[in-house]
Amino acid sequence: MKQKSPIYRDVMSGVSHFIPFIVAGGVLISFAFLLDVKNASAATFGATNAISAWLLNVGGIAMGMMLPILAGYIAYSIADRPGLLAGMVAGMLAKSGGSGFLGAILGGFAAGYIIKLLKQLTKSWARSFEGAKTLIIFPVVGVLLTALAMIPVNAVVTPLVNLLNGFLQNLGEGSAVLLGAVIGAMLAFDMGGPVNKVAYLFAVASLTSAAGTTVPSVAMGAAGCSGMTISTSCFLATVLFPKKFSQELKDAGKAALIMGLSYIGEGAIPFAIEHPKEVIPSIMTGAAVAGALAGFLKLTLTAPIGGIFTLPLTSNILLYLLCFVIGTLVSTFMMGTLLKNHVEEKEE
Repeated sequence: MKQKSPIYRDVMSGVSHFIPFIVAGGVLISFAFLLDVKNASAATFGATNAISAWLLNVGGIAMGMMLPILAGYIAYSIADRPGLLAGMVAGMLAKSGGSGFLGAILGGFAAGYIIKLLKQLTKSWARSFEGAKTLIIFPVVGVLLTALAMIPVNAVVTPLVNLLNGFLQNLGEGSAVLLGAVIGAMLAFDMGGPVNKVAYLFAVASLTSAAGTTVPSVAMGAAGCSGMTISTSCFLATVLFPKKFSQELKDAGKAALIMGLSYIGEGAIPFAIEHPKEVIPSIMTGAAVAGALAGFLKLTLTAPIGGIFTLPLTSNILLYLLCFVIGTLVSTFMMGTLLKNHVEEKEE
């Protein structure tokens, strides 16, 4: 397995910690809609009864913590526990400032290195000042400097995010097929990274109408369908083409199946690290095909997460699954074609 860079390690620290918030929040919100499905045409869909409204609120709170957790644990990876507070504040500032996922990543790095610098500057202080460092210098000065760093981050990144969202919006107005293909390809490109989350958050935003009510979304339908193919295809490839993979990746494939069906694209990361030139184009193509088909068929999803948990909230379960299967097969057979047989390295 190839050596992972410190930047990759830090980003994945944040990603691995915020994934449970997306899954938990998304599933709870989905349950809220499922319990309220008879009121799907109402403006209060998902919150018509007390239980649905409660689930919707709790799920929204969980998903709302995504960016602070992401930035916080990037900073934690860089500067250990003192970086957590400054990183989480950076994530909140990215959320409120509109720079979103990209801003949270940059904010997490800024917070981490600011705290690391403060630790370096204060390491020669007498032991009697240890309490002051822990209670004042790192939290107060760290948060203040991080907040200042987030001003240019939001100023630069927010217009870029808005530009990309506008591009996707224009695609949707022109062609649902093209929009679905682009969303699928973006989701697969970095498997949970910045590009993936820009596409995902755009799709989630499309669930909300101008009046603030929840509406079925073709963009979310394409995202939900295509996102399931990413990890699932890696599992299927290890089953159909076992000679192409190391034992380590075969074992990772078992987890990838569960992650794929749960709408977690990160299950493909071990495969992409080991074989980037073969795996990334394969999963991007399959996800793009699934998204394009979903767009062509105008399939909608009324939940902020894909996976088997939200199948009842799609406009057509059978067609949705068909798009998922076709996209998965495209990725799988591309991998089988592009990859060479695995040769075990001999120990010296």
